[in-house]
Amino acid sequence: MQRTARLLAVIAGLCACAPATEALAQKYPTRPIKIMVGFSAGGPVDVVARIIGDRLGNKLGQPFVVENRAGANGMIAAEGVARADADGYTMLACNSSTITLNKTLFKDIRYDPEKDFAPLTTVVSAPLVLVVNPENPRTADIKTVADLVAAARARPGELAYGSGGNGNLAHLAMELLGQKAGIKMIHVPYRGGAASEVGILAQEVLAVFDPLSAVPLVKAGKLRALAVSSAERLPSLPDVPTVAEAGYPPASTCRSGSASSCRRRPPRRSWRRCTGRSSPPPGIRRLRRSSARRAWLAC
Repeated sequence: MQRTARLLAVIAGLCACAPATEALAQKYPTRPIKIMVGFSAGGPVDVVARIIGDRLGNKLGQPFVVENRAGANGMIAAEGVARADADGYTMLACNSSTITLNKTLFKDIRYDPEKDFAPLTTVVSAPLVLVVNPENPRTADIKTVADLVAAARARPGELAYGSGGNGNLAHLAMELLGQKAGIKMIHVPYRGGAASEVGILAQEVLAVFDPLSAVPLVKAGKLRALAVSSAERLPSLPDVPTVAEAGYPPASTCRSGSASSCRRRPPRRSWRRCTGRSSPPPGIRRLRRSSARRAWLAC
């Protein structure tokens, strides 16, 4: 797995289709902005969205209010944003699978990630960490990926792993490992990464591909890291091998967190067709210049 698993990555902005006067655009934002988070409170998407919202609020002079709409791998929040007024005051926080994978995995998706969202910036990119609970009697002796594979082979279709939801990249990462290793485990989808973390700590599941929020729990001895999905070992976990070092081919898995505004973005070629301008209005350009990336780096 390459240095991937985008932990909360894209800030996707639905740029306003409705024409606005230059005066209004220059003043944007003039009221609070809502950030819908597609996953549970306390998870990586939620945490980064709150940090970014706080920094953007300080920079732009209006509060960014986070609202959690967890479920369906971010689709509930994404649908809410896609149906919101196209005025730049509703944004989305999700992981990259909400934008890149849901359309290919689910038949009943009610938004078009290519037409309804326009990316602003990548916030943070990080690998996943494969973890087990050392206090769980069923995984106390599992200290390597090979141990986990051997346990799953001994009890095919009986051992359970968790993820942040169906279609979540942690879900796909484990399925890919299972395919490469020739094992079958039961998938238990949770309403976000934080919930899956609670699940493994409560011994409901045996393994999880966790985001880097697991690192403090690993260092505290609450979780045991078996491997990381990056191409190289992590400085924060130097003794934990990569999945490739553990003997399985690397593969790419990505996450992303998005902030998005408006109901629909115009096609790349036609800001003028939708807004009467040849480029985004100053308000949208201001949000892009203020940049969630800069807000993150200012933390």
